[in-house]
Amino acid sequence: MKKFVSRLIRFTQQLVSAIRRSRVRWFSCPKSKHTYKQYQHLAVLGLMKYLRSDYRGIIDQLHDMPGVMAALGMYQLPHWTTLQKFLQRFSRYRFEAILARTVSLFQCGNSVVAVDATGFSNDHASMYYCWRTGKHRRSCTLSVVAIDANALCIAAQHSKQSPGGENTFFMPLVARAAKRLSIGAVVADKAYDSEANHEFVHQRFGAQCIIPVKHGWKNGTVNGHYRRSLADGYDERLYHRRSLVETVFSVMKRRFGSSVNSRLLPMQNKEAALLAVVYNVYRYVNTHPEAVFGYVFYTAV
Repeated sequence: MKKFVSRLIRFTQQLVSAIRRSRVRWFSCPKSKHTYKQYQHLAVLGLMKYLRSDYRGIIDQLHDMPGVMAALGMYQLPHWTTLQKFLQRFSRYRFEAILARTVSLFQCGNSVVAVDATGFSNDHASMYYCWRTGKHRRSCTLSVVAIDANALCIAAQHSKQSPGGENTFFMPLVARAAKRLSIGAVVADKAYDSEANHEFVHQRFGAQCIIPVKHGWKNGTVNGHYRRSLADGYDERLYHRRSLVETVFSVMKRRFGSSVNSRLLPMQNKEAALLAVVYNVYRYVNTHPEAVFGYVFYTAV
């Protein structure tokens, strides 16, 4: 009899596979206890975001999930503080290698790359409390992403504390996305309007760049060759592929929550990077139900 595999186990399998293929070292140092491997800690943290739990909650939930424990390759669970301290010492830049592996799961070719940013709440005050006290949220964790508008996967991500402009991250994000995708066009909203951004995309990648011009600067004059050409008109149908990045943000926040739990900025940035990895694996599992390790899977009629 063929065995049905739940979506949670398939998610765990794909997450573990992506982390291991990113060549994360098994142990943080030669003198560690070697009880758990680093990819197992990362996978548990990914499950924590996937299940919208916290450090204590995910350990309690995994006690009742033998199938997920088998997919993780774990026979005992760490204390919840082990996860927190692991994330604290784990390099933020290692998440880029893991994200690159998740992008390789998708068949991406001649991609339309959309760049935009969204904010994740980094406090725990309710909207009602803010309204009654008049103390509105002043900051959030700003996550700037470059997505493939065809596969709806996140190709590159960077986070910072808001308020603050995200235009400075346009070039690094597109450059990182170009290492993982074949870029055919780049689209973004007016917040990224800059002649330097246009020159970067056109001259370095030979791709089309559509960013609407901010009118009203310098008495209505438009400077720059690429900006003047866009002021005369552009492909509206191609530009509106940019709205698909809002779909990605909507799925992330509805499925995994609209806030980060950490108090310190470095930890908040790592959580935002982890969310991008979790979203890509979630997207792949939903669109490829046949992707299972070690099981014969069939679609029930």
